[in-house]
Amino acid sequence: MKIFLSIVLTAALLTGNVIAQELPGLKFSDKKNSLNFFEKNKYSYDTKSLLDKSYQLKKRKTVTSYFGAGYSFIIYTANFMNKAYPVLNFSSGDFLSEINVFYGFSIAKAVTLEFEPSILFTRNNRAIHIELKEPLVVGSNTFTWAHPSSLSMLAFPLAVNVRFFPLFKLKTFGRLFFIGAGAGAIWIREEYDNYFNNSPTGYLIGENFYFNTESTSQWQPLLRVMAGFTGAGGAFGFGGEVRYNIVPLTQSGEPFVTRYSPNYNSVDLTLRFYFGL
Repeated sequence: MKIFLSIVLTAALLTGNVIAQELPGLKFSDKKNSLNFFEKNKYSYDTKSLLDKSYQLKKRKTVTSYFGAGYSFIIYTANFMNKAYPVLNFSSGDFLSEINVFYGFSIAKAVTLEFEPSILFTRNNRAIHIELKEPLVVGSNTFTWAHPSSLSMLAFPLAVNVRFFPLFKLKTFGRLFFIGAGAGAIWIREEYDNYFNNSPTGYLIGENFYFNTESTSQWQPLLRVMAGFTGAGGAFGFGGEVRYNIVPLTQSGEPFVTRYSPNYNSVDLTLRFYFGL
């Protein structure tokens, strides 16, 4: 019976707290009047303590959260990466892009913390030529050049982003401007059909060659800085931002762009859609 009465009392207090939030005219002085009523009727429990706890609940700040999805155009800043994977592939008429999803919440009045996994997949037939750091020996033949075809790359960036809104006190659109930074990791995988020979320009008729389908993958740290405008609030909103990603690459003798390029750095132009802001 005591448990049942406790549940009823707690529910009543919480209900009163919600109503107090919905009705601005309900002041704390009303609770004092209720307190006098209880004292007059000589209730055995400490009603003042219970009402004080209810008042403290009312003062707690609600945390704002949001989620959504984004679409990014990727521009690699390293020359070899950009040559193999340009933002605009004229041969197929498509863009190098990345899809990301995110969930974030406020940790202060002008600061949000956000978790963002992304995926990038691209495939093309760009003509690139890689001079091997160490010659490939197959039987009695030695090859010094690789000519990839059917280039494909898959990447999974995982990042935690922090956004700061320096103009949050404004009443204009400027309050939605933010600057931020992020950190995380990225997994990168490439797969090629590699044609090996001794010519720096491509295929030669009648020459000795070696053909093989090969792949490579690696995990690397990810750092980023960003700036832009976030959603306007409400049930739905959209925003845009510019990012600069810093990703080192581990170089090796494997005939892949991500093994020869010094980095995977990129400028991202991102459009984001927000829900439940």
